[in-house]
Amino acid sequence: MAFAVFINVLASTVLPKFEGFILVLHIVGYFAILLPLLILGEHQDSHQVFGLWMNEGHLPTQGVSFMVGLLGPVFMFLGADGAVHMSEEIQNAPTVVPWSILFSIIINGALAFSMIIVTLFVTVDLETALKSPTGYAFMEIFVNATGSLAGATVMACIITVMQLFANVGLLASCSRMSWSFARDRGLPGYRILAKVNPRTSIPVATIIITTLISTLLSLIILGSSTAFNNIVSISVAGLSASYVLAISLLLWRRTTGGIRHSYLSASQLTNTPGFELSWGPWYMPGILGPAVNLFAIFYVIVILFFSFWPPEMPVDAGNVNYSILVTGAVLIFSVAWYFAWGRRDYKGPVIDASSVH
Repeated sequence: MAFAVFINVLASTVLPKFEGFILVLHIVGYFAILLPLLILGEHQDSHQVFGLWMNEGHLPTQGVSFMVGLLGPVFMFLGADGAVHMSEEIQNAPTVVPWSILFSIIINGALAFSMIIVTLFVTVDLETALKSPTGYAFMEIFVNATGSLAGATVMACIITVMQLFANVGLLASCSRMSWSFARDRGLPGYRILAKVNPRTSIPVATIIITTLISTLLSLIILGSSTAFNNIVSISVAGLSASYVLAISLLLWRRTTGGIRHSYLSASQLTNTPGFELSWGPWYMPGILGPAVNLFAIFYVIVILFFSFWPPEMPVDAGNVNYSILVTGAVLIFSVAWYFAWGRRDYKGPVIDASSVH
């Protein structure tokens, strides 16, 4: 986290180049792990990879086990919209941001899918891997596949380094989102959080607050792995709820004629409170748009429902999923804060007319 703060605050001018370096390292690291597994690992038959179904959580049915198990893969795709949070620092954002999101999902989805297939093919003993003394099954799989503790350590270090570098982008995205909401007076303490460094235009306050909260949350695993896993479930629930709300409103607007093509001049405002909603350069015409919206809403609601399920049966204090309790508490606090204080300050996005051009 200290490294992420250093890049985001003290070396902010090199952040774009640093992200480019991470992309190169990401591709190189992918092959540095995939090829040793593919070449050195003992390959299992296709039945174990595609035909073996397990219910290690002893859930009521295999179908329920499958749905609860989806939370891991779903969590990996959450936040793919991170480029949106950096929109105000991106040139030609209405076109660049959607393409960035799309290519991010396509490229990383293809890399992840191929990696998981290869990993499953070289997993000789899944039970042993799950009970690895390291606490991480993939490390045990690396050792068994390569037959080299040193080689497996290097491969595991690549993943650790990539996670370290990924934190840089995550911190940048999260801090910008918090700063933007604070600027619109939508967060408690917005007067402090909305400030930016006059020299670098970096929201230092939100970066520091985001870092402190993230660090404190990461320490939870020292006391309870159950509580930490619930943090992951809360992330899935919170982001999924925000997605389904936004998509539902979009679907309602587009089916009631609330969005149209705008013929306003470049100096006129649109998509802001008090003005009409209009399509940007990126949209799906005809029935395709509503169809995708409906599928997305259904998909997210299903994921949201199963994000509150316990990971295994029988349920006790050690494995219960407390995420619904925490999510409900955050929701109650947010609603109470809005009606008690927030509605007096929050009037929607703040528009700086002088910046419109």
